[in-house]
Amino acid sequence: MSEKADEQDVRPAATSARPRWLPLALAALLMVILLAIAVITERGWGQPVQKPAGGPQSHITAGNEALNAGDLVRAIEQLEMAVQLAPDNRDAHFLLGNAYTQHGDLEKATQAYQRVLELNPDDVDAHANLGVVYYRMMRLNDAIAQFQAGLTIRPDDAPLHYLMGAAQLQMGDMVAARQSFEKAKSLNPNLPEVYFGLGMLNKLENRRDEAIANFEYFLKIGPGQDPQAKGEAEKQLNELKGQ
Repeated sequence: MSEKADEQDVRPAATSARPRWLPLALAALLMVILLAIAVITERGWGQPVQKPAGGPQSHITAGNEALNAGDLVRAIEQLEMAVQLAPDNRDAHFLLGNAYTQHGDLEKATQAYQRVLELNPDDVDAHANLGVVYYRMMRLNDAIAQFQAGLTIRPDDAPLHYLMGAAQLQMGDMVAARQSFEKAKSLNPNLPEVYFGLGMLNKLENRRDEAIANFEYFLKIGPGQDPQAKGEAEKQLNELKGQ
């Protein structure tokens, strides 16, 4: 899933069918970073490597190093060169999607992840990150479709169940959201974002004590990667305890 894109406070219009206030764009954004880190670690990115002497791989390595350093302009420049030289290279497109997501260019991020899925329709991490981009664009049905596609391939993926719950909660489906959050929690009780999601759900359900417990546990175990999440959880706790 610690570089940051500009975040927007996405709030749906108030209707009888949807919660009035649901700042889960923050919680979902955490997962962009979490999932990106997980994939980079899995594939060996972010580790000390020998730079090849030229060719697309050298641009991929340089782009990844710039991405890790938070230099998004250089990362995009290097990864664009890589995809021009090797248009069928999965890692070049995936890392480019991560760079554009963190840069806030969601349309280009969408294109990069879609290209990964053209190369391999079963790429779970591309489904997950594309779903998060759709979520941030408020294309919630598309986001859910991507998360479901990933879960069809990897049904025991706790972060994906969390992401599904975040999208379902944003849609106002609290029953489905609870099922997804609880499934994520059962698969990985140490995933911090689950407790943030459950805290928001509990608050909307007027289950004050449970909301407080979940936000407090969220603060106890994470999130190390985003201080804004800590601030949001503390804000929620202050509101709940002041009631």
